[in-house]
Amino acid sequence: MDSHQNNSGDSDDLRSPVLATKYAHIASNLVHTIVKNFVIIIGLISALIVLALLDVLHAVGYTEAIPDSVYDSTIAIFSIILLIFILYLLSNSLKSKRLLRSWADTFERNSIRTGMNIAMANKSKEEAIRAIAETVSQIGESLRKYISSSKENYKNFLDVSIRDNNNNEDIFFDVLIDHDHVKIEHSNTSNDVNLLKQSLVEYGAVAIRVIDGTIDTKAVQSFSNSLSKYILLTKNKVGLALIIGDNIQENADSFARRLENNKINYIVLIEKYYNTVRV
Repeated sequence: MDSHQNNSGDSDDLRSPVLATKYAHIASNLVHTIVKNFVIIIGLISALIVLALLDVLHAVGYTEAIPDSVYDSTIAIFSIILLIFILYLLSNSLKSKRLLRSWADTFERNSIRTGMNIAMANKSKEEAIRAIAETVSQIGESLRKYISSSKENYKNFLDVSIRDNNNNEDIFFDVLIDHDHVKIEHSNTSNDVNLLKQSLVEYGAVAIRVIDGTIDTKAVQSFSNSLSKYILLTKNKVGLALIIGDNIQENADSFARRLENNKINYIVLIEKYYNTVRV
């Protein structure tokens, strides 16, 4: 996956409640512009068809008043104009594709952030795993079956250390949900386990860091470094990386998005500054 950048402007508040309305108006204008360009292209193509028919009639002797050079030069001019409009439309279409992809990423990010906040009763690692199962549809159903079959299954994803023999150090994650840590327990069926493993291979691993205090750029960079080492050692991609803290530094969100790449789909920062008891 390409690096997710906010092409509509990093200054936009991506958590603004009016974001969807703003994007809807821009998308409407994009569609209107594309349709208008298509009308012009259809008109040019129609003119070329008329000229081609006249040229055919001229060739068989039905029209003799207009010389061949006029037909040829007129068709060439219309063809050049048509080519220019097609290239212009192609350029606008590619820009629109990138913009729409950026919006889709923004809405996906906000959906994950909102879903996690709603699903988590408190800022615990176990609650984070349960919230992932409720929020991430690509792996949610199979993960719910896995963790609901046994409380011991939570432990497979908690406080995971991966040894980096090259640097003689451990890479630590508060939560790491990947296909390597899905274990077959007595309470699990092989079909459920295989389904979860396959889902995690397709979606990518889910890595979570839970911190006390503010999520700042230093914390984001440190987490990104751990993710990069994990990817290098395991050859797994990361579908979702979450940092859960009390609050978020102003520029940390945009900094996290710049660290996303084709191996790290999303880095999402989540504010969870209160602890409540679920009733």
